[in-house]
Amino acid sequence: MNRLIVGVVLCLAAVAGAEVPSEWQGRIVGGMDAVTGQFPYQVSLTSRQKLHFCGGAIIGDRWILTAAHCLTDRKPEAVIAVVGALTHARGGKNFDVQQFILHPNFNQWTQQNDIAIVRTRLSFQFNTIVFPVKMARDYTPANRAVLASGWGMKSMSVPIPADHLQYVALRTIGNEECSQRFVNLKNREVTASNLCTYSRNAQGTCMGDSGGPLVNDGELVGLVSWGIPCAVGYPDVYVRVASYRAWISTITGVY
Repeated sequence: MNRLIVGVVLCLAAVAGAEVPSEWQGRIVGGMDAVTGQFPYQVSLTSRQKLHFCGGAIIGDRWILTAAHCLTDRKPEAVIAVVGALTHARGGKNFDVQQFILHPNFNQWTQQNDIAIVRTRLSFQFNTIVFPVKMARDYTPANRAVLASGWGMKSMSVPIPADHLQYVALRTIGNEECSQRFVNLKNREVTASNLCTYSRNAQGTCMGDSGGPLVNDGELVGLVSWGIPCAVGYPDVYVRVASYRAWISTITGVY
């Protein structure tokens, strides 16, 4: 199994000035199987047909963070949040979604401000396998150890989501280095509200991991946003959660 990066990439950018194909949005490469209770904040966002399409992170008793691009062209009543599961197709508990709140400045073309809040109809019952993650308050610098998790594809050659929740250990890199590694991208820019990771080839994000959590020292520092599929020598780009704490807290009351 390629080391699948869990929950790292929301939208995968194409090279040489091309646009980002929608079917490349969100998976993990080069990971390991998670165990029960290891990632109690992990969410699988699924269709009513129980098809996983994006990840998310629990931050409150009815509140989930994910990538805004995961929710465009979808309606809350058509989405189920699955929590406490190790497999995306079975197990865990399903929660109907009441509301999507996309960041007001989300730009679908550039993927800037690619963050959204999901509110469930009923509250989660917290326990050892379902529990919120604290949002990071501070800017995460380069060379920090982080964990990504999700049910994204393990490789481009096997175009199906991972059945078992995957996770991978990564390192953050500085935004300047991250920007320099991307050339000739038509509609992508790494900004201060992004966070990047890179470890090595064959270890990174792939389709299906979009919106999934990136955690450092028990705090949520990022959400999978975009990259070049899949783990082929380019960084993975996340939404930097600390940049949006004020907006999130105003809406959810979670601090």
